[in-house]
Amino acid sequence: MRVQVDGETFTVGVEDVHAAVGDAAVQAMPVTGSPTDGPIAAGAHHPLKSHSDGAPVEAAAADPVLKAPLPGVIKSIAVQPGQRVAVGDELLVIEAMKMDNVIRASRAGAVSTVYVTEAGRVAYGDPLLEFAD
Repeated sequence: MRVQVDGETFTVGVEDVHAAVGDAAVQAMPVTGSPTDGPIAAGAHHPLKSHSDGAPVEAAAADPVLKAPLPGVIKSIAVQPGQRVAVGDELLVIEAMKMDNVIRASRAGAVSTVYVTEAGRVAYGDPLLEFAD
C-alpha cells in the first residue's frame, strides 16, 4: 500500500497483529509525571489515582470552584445558580474530541455561580461553576 504524507510517498505494509501476538498478554506502557498534576473536577475520577484496593479516589470537595478537567466546548449545562445538587448529579457536559464528558457533582450543595455558557470554549483548569456551601 502506498501512502502520501506532505507530498512524500511511502510504501507501507500491514501485518496481522493477532497472529503476531497470539494469546500473549499486552503490557501497559509506564506513565511519566505525577497523576495529581493539575485540578481534578468534581465528580471526575483521575484515571491514574486510586486507593491501594483499586477503588478510585474522589476529587477533593473542599474547593468550592469546579474547574475544567479537560479543554473543550460546553455542550450543555444542567444546573443554574441557587440550585441544590446531590452527589452524582449531572452538572454539565463538555464535548472534547467528539466525545461527551459528563461532569457530575462529588459533593452536595448549592450552586452559587455558573461561569460558562453553552457553546463556549473552556481550557483545562478554567472555572466552570462555584458552590455556595
